[in-house]
Amino acid sequence: MTDATLPASPPGRTHGCSAHVLAFTWGLAEATIFFIVPDVLLTRLALSDFRRALVACLWAVAGALVGGTALWFAARHDATQFFLNAFDWLPGISRGLIVRIAQALHTDGLTALATGALSGQPYKLYAVHAGAQDIPLTGFLIVSAVASFVRFTLAATVAWLAGRVLHHLPEASRLRLHLYCWLILYSCYFVVTG
Repeated sequence: MTDATLPASPPGRTHGCSAHVLAFTWGLAEATIFFIVPDVLLTRLALSDFRRALVACLWAVAGALVGGTALWFAARHDATQFFLNAFDWLPGISRGLIVRIAQALHTDGLTALATGALSGQPYKLYAVHAGAQDIPLTGFLIVSAVASFVRFTLAATVAWLAGRVLHHLPEASRLRLHLYCWLILYSCYFVVTG
């Protein structure tokens, strides 16, 4: 069979597949070692294709759950201090934040995880502390999945609505605005948490 007789793949399929892989990978990376949230990618996708962004939200949640599960198990096997010391070197994470999240989980349990996930606090800290504090994995994963998906879809929805309002602008201008918004948000976040 020659290349000329191979069936063409459906338009957008490869692009959509790569977006899913990227969302999963970003969710996994941010749950473990990376410090930029998947919301950046998800809001970018939502500017042009809300349905694709929602599917990518599911993939990002899946990646985050894999990373969170790995850290939960690592904390159960005496690696808590190793990871907390490593995370203390990441931008946006301080010793004070590490202690506050540990105390919040100890006091409020999974409610602290839900509010923390919705407010964008580092999920990796909750995963390590949940394992160290013997919070059941099933409950941890359920709350993680729901809270992460709600946050991701809210961010994507805001971006989609902004894209509709700004539809008269060229795509390049919308993408620049998207970049500027995230640069401003992260600059403020790093100043506050620094």
